[in-house]
Amino acid sequence: MDLLADIGQEDQLTSAREENRVLLAKVKELTVRVHELNASNAALLAEVEMYRAEFASSKSSSAISDNIEEESKEALVDDGADDFVTAGNGMFASDPAVNLQKMHGISNPLCCSLHPNDTLLATGGADGNLILCRWGVALAPGEESSKKAVNDSIKVSCGAPVICTAFAQGNKGRGCPLVAAGCMDGSVRIIHCGLDLEGSTSRVFHSFKHEKYVKTICWSPSEQLMASASADGTIKLHRVGSVMNMFDGSDADEFSLEIIQSMHFDGPVEAMCFVDNGKSLCCYVRGTSYLTYFDLKDDYKQSKYSLNGKAAIGDRFDDHVSFSVLSLQCSPNGKYVAAATDVARNIIMEAKSDRIVRNLYGHNNDGFSNPKIAWSSSGQYIYGNSQNENCVCVWDVASAAMVKRLEGDGFVRDIYSSSTTDTVATVSFDKTAKVWLNEM
Repeated sequence: MDLLADIGQEDQLTSAREENRVLLAKVKELTVRVHELNASNAALLAEVEMYRAEFASSKSSSAISDNIEEESKEALVDDGADDFVTAGNGMFASDPAVNLQKMHGISNPLCCSLHPNDTLLATGGADGNLILCRWGVALAPGEESSKKAVNDSIKVSCGAPVICTAFAQGNKGRGCPLVAAGCMDGSVRIIHCGLDLEGSTSRVFHSFKHEKYVKTICWSPSEQLMASASADGTIKLHRVGSVMNMFDGSDADEFSLEIIQSMHFDGPVEAMCFVDNGKSLCCYVRGTSYLTYFDLKDDYKQSKYSLNGKAAIGDRFDDHVSFSVLSLQCSPNGKYVAAATDVARNIIMEAKSDRIVRNLYGHNNDGFSNPKIAWSSSGQYIYGNSQNENCVCVWDVASAAMVKRLEGDGFVRDIYSSSTTDTVATVSFDKTAKVWLNEM
């Protein structure tokens, strides 16, 4: 009887395993189908927006006087001229040259940034720490080089999970070696970071708070001006200055922090970037259908440009879009803005204009995703993440085609691309940070 019972149990186990194998195959099949349907849905949504724009245009021509109609028609004409006529030259970061594991221990990294000279990597994590790492150490021969880079890193406690981080960009960061960390508790901490990573020089020297968690931080490319945006609907602009040594006139190891402006909106500020070499600040507020620009050289004069493109009705525009913008990045030449949305559509727009230059598809994102976007240093390629896929997608802007998927082992949470070299940093939910270089 025991033998028969054992045989029966083995038969049941074999049957269960076979059933499990069939079910796993079906899950994979359905997953592929879901991705296909998401891509089709994104394309249909884009088509709907096009029809809305055409309808708005036709409505404009019948409802507005002849003089205004002519002006509106001229505004709607797109001559097609842009900087993306020729395809990219194939030079972009694609080699995962550095893999830094468990920089935040058992916690996941949430954000990353590179120093303007690319030598220093900053990552913020769910453990409430900002990690500063000389990632180049990991390029040395030997399996232990990556561990050494992690072990030699400096940990700066921020008291709450670090959601976003950014290095000061003015004067390429040489005159003011600073990095800012935006946290879940609404605090923004500014850290002085010596490139030698001595503990005594890597410390928080200033901090301030928003009412809710910080969404994004960015620095002006031309001066020590930092903007922070929050879920409480505010943007705070601070000027950072070095304190001169009164004895010899040299820069002391101290800095001043002065708030110069605050802006208040009806909804969370989801994304933000400086454009026009720091002369203007661009932002997106959840629930709106436009990008808002502030002219920092003209008393913060405000202008709005529709995310529906040139669908103007007189001096108005269609006030509905079916997506939110969750990441904004200015192109290296300062002429374009890349916007990552939560409907698997990335948009390239002319800065301070409602002209859409390209739409990028082929990835997956929805209202529960955390889309990120970045430009290559040449401005010919766009990097972006994809929900539920462990990869970085690369698009050629000229053709709007996805040319490569940079495969990893975990969902990519943040992407940062150097403005001067083919160097890209990513952090993912497999508890790793990667630095990608041009595959020579």
